Amino acid sequence: MSYHIASDEQIQKALKKVLTKFRTVSTQIKLKKFVTKELNTKKIKYGLSQSRLRNIAIKSDFVKIEIHSREGDPRKTLNKCPVCLGDLKRVKNLTIWGGEVTIELRCPTCGYWTGKKKRIPTRYVFHLKKRKK
Repeated sequence: MSYHIASDEQIQKALKKVLTKFRTVSTQIKLKKFVTKELNTKKIKYGLSQSRLRNIAIKSDFVKIEIHSREGDPRKTLNKCPVCLGDLKRVKNLTIWGGEVTIELRCPTCGYWTGKKKRIPTRYVFHLKKRKK
């Protein structure tokens, strides 16, 4: 059996249907299962990775992602965001001696952040964003 690769638009439509139906999906594994089920037909089976689905969800305007994490090695330096692979921006503070110190790293794309104690993403919860009136 061969698998097809769905377009980003197809995945976004399926994602919207799933989140409209469930409102909140508590894990990335469940979300992938629901979206793949929505995409598949009797004739065409689609393959979809969890990281691709997460990145499409991050870029869509109707999904809010809650990132749960655990503490990691504070000596490990992060160059890219572990959630979406975007660039991390340094949040700096002035010291009393006039120098600058980085107090945290933030991802402007997905909202991930970490401080002195490195945060390692362990679970993602996906919510349908409430529409503004």
